[in-house]
Amino acid sequence: MKTRKTFQTLALLSILALAASCGGYASGIDPKLDHQQDAVSECGGFGTYEQALQVSAEDYCAAERLHWTYDPASATLRLLDARVLLNCCGDHSMTLSVIDGVYEAYELDEPEDGWGRCLCMCVFDFSVEASGVPEDLITLRLLREVTDDGQGVQVVLEDTQIDLGQGSGVIVIDDRPEEVWCGQEY
Repeated sequence: MKTRKTFQTLALLSILALAASCGGYASGIDPKLDHQQDAVSECGGFGTYEQALQVSAEDYCAAERLHWTYDPASATLRLLDARVLLNCCGDHSMTLSVIDGVYEAYELDEPEDGWGRCLCMCVFDFSVEASGVPEDLITLRLLREVTDDGQGVQVVLEDTQIDLGQGSGVIVIDDRPEEVWCGQEY
C-alpha cells in the first residue's frame, strides 16, 4: 500500500512539473529561443544596403541603426545592427538571450585570432536571427563588449520596447555621421 501511494505521489509531482514547464512562460520562467544564427559582415557592412536594409549608402553612414523584423508564421525575430564602428582586425559574434524577461542582444569584438589589432577602423553589421519568439510587446537591450578596451560590457541600447505585431522597425542608436571610416568598402 505504501509503495502505491509513493508511486501516485511521484506521478502527480511529475504531471505538475510537466504542466509548469509547458510553453516555458510560467511565472519566473523565461521563454527559450528554439534556434538562433548570427552573421557579422566584413569591413564595410553586408554590401548592397539598398536591398538588405532599404537605405542608401549615404544614409547608412549617417547613423548606426538597429533594424528588426518579425515573422509571426515562424515566430522568428531578426535583429541587424548596421554601421558598428570597431577596429578592423577582430573576431565578432552576436547572440540573443532572454534574461529576466528582457531580450538581450550581445555583440562581442575580440582581437583577431587572439593576437592583436590593426591601425584602422571599420564599420561592421551584426545580425542575429532567433525562432521561438512569441508575437508580443518585448523589451530589448543591446550590449557590446570589446574585450581588450578595458571597459567591459557596455549598454548600447537600454530596455527599449518593441511591438513585434508591427512586423518591422528601425531604432537609431547613434545619430552621429561616420564620414572617415564609412562608405569606403562598398
